[in-house]
Amino acid sequence: MSGGSSRGVTGRRVPSVVALLCVVATLLAASLAAGPPAAGRGPAAQPGETSGKAPEAPGETAPTSGTSAAPAVVMNGPVFNDPAAGPGSGTPTAAQTAVFDQLVGLLDAVPAGERIHFAMFEFQAGPSGYPQRVLNSLVAAHDRGVGVRVILNTSAGNEPFHDALDAALGHDESARSWVVGCGSGRGCIARNYSHEKFALLSRVVLPGGVVHEDVVFQSSSNLNDWYVHNSYNDAYTFADPTSYAGYLTHFTDLQRGRTVPVDPDYWWTTPTGTTHRAHFYPRAQGTGDPIVNVLRGVGCTYQDEAGVTRQTAVRLVVSAFTQHRTAIAEELLRLRGENCRIEIVHAAGGIEPEPLAVLNRTASGGQRIQLTPCRYTVSEGHEVRPHAKVMLIDGHYDDDTVPRVYTGSANFTHLENSDDSQLRVMGRAVHDQYLAWFTALRAACGG
Repeated sequence: MSGGSSRGVTGRRVPSVVALLCVVATLLAASLAAGPPAAGRGPAAQPGETSGKAPEAPGETAPTSGTSAAPAVVMNGPVFNDPAAGPGSGTPTAAQTAVFDQLVGLLDAVPAGERIHFAMFEFQAGPSGYPQRVLNSLVAAHDRGVGVRVILNTSAGNEPFHDALDAALGHDESARSWVVGCGSGRGCIARNYSHEKFALLSRVVLPGGVVHEDVVFQSSSNLNDWYVHNSYNDAYTFADPTSYAGYLTHFTDLQRGRTVPVDPDYWWTTPTGTTHRAHFYPRAQGTGDPIVNVLRGVGCTYQDEAGVTRQTAVRLVVSAFTQHRTAIAEELLRLRGENCRIEIVHAAGGIEPEPLAVLNRTASGGQRIQLTPCRYTVSEGHEVRPHAKVMLIDGHYDDDTVPRVYTGSANFTHLENSDDSQLRVMGRAVHDQYLAWFTALRAACGG
């Protein structure tokens, strides 16, 4: 991402996204089993991996316990939940809890003497019991000798879990484990709130002794029952020492920032030119929109390796999009006029009138952006919508044609208001996993 510094429809049943994904997932698995992607089109090798660790292909899974019924931990790939694939309350299905299960599996795989750093916007109990499972895993990790450090957004809803963690971990920031809040009416760094949803794990040991160090879990999901039963989310987990170090610096900045005045011009990124690049907010409004900067690097036509002219596609899943980021809509409209394919699945009502009006305009040459609003009823009292914050670029970007995915916690809202983390991942295999999910989500939403 250019411009940054570097520190190191309602009332109908629809098919389940899980069902729609099955065929695509099978095809993807066959493709991965056939061998690595062609040079220049697949993800780079994971930095820092040595012969002492067993490398895994993007999305490879390993069970978190010896039983076949146990959920699986996915390394170097995404996990997606499906809120429509189960009840609207009560006991959820594995498809609904996929993101929660991924996080619990990671927390439970951290051995004694290692470290967990965990930052979360909403962490609240619910009838499903799954937020409590995350809480229990954090406490259990501390009890077996893991250093567990937690930063929560300060809110009335988070108080019970904050108190429970304080009773188990304490709040002495010189100790091995602790929990703190950012402070009432502010983020740790940003003006209004801390919107983070990530965990850092210094080491995880999976069955068979497979070890991964410097692991980052980045999600769009908060931790209460709404994110199990009512919203589509993703989580991306990967091992990379450079990104881990960047996230750890950001975590330390969150910890320190809560004791000093807010810093709305904090924004920075980890180094470019890598498979993974992290971006950390807030950023001062008016200093340049990072997403606009990305879109300005997109070229709408390119030639593939065979010399065939192709069309670049930009696809987005949007939860919240306010007037403060209308420049993103204008850039998308410009790209559509240059014959980029622009497809957006968005939470119905989640885009404010000003950017929505821009996205609904006819671009030059009579082109239109494909917009799919999404908020639908699965069954009586059970409504779902997207909460993920994803952008996919497949085609020409800057000086290459490697597909890339942007994901994380950052909405298209005021740049100064919230602490957030965003992750860019390069590679054909990861992009196509997200593309399969995007296509199924759009179909479920009626697109």
